[in-house]
Amino acid sequence: MIKAILTKPLDGQPEGTEREFSKADFDRLEAMNAVRLADEPAKKAAPKVQNKKAPATDNKAAD
Repeated sequence: MIKAILTKPLDGQPEGTEREFSKADFDRLEAMNAVRLADEPAKKAAPKVQNKKAPATDNKAAD
């Protein structure tokens, strides 16, 4: 059995629920992007790009 986390609702259970699947079921659901390995870290968004041409802001709290 493989521990997986749902990335889509399945059988009335919401996203993020941890379940166990057989190897065949896990492979089929992973191909549909419905599950991911429980040990696999969640994907993080890329950091926000800073606007280097923007004017410097004044610190209003210093007044």
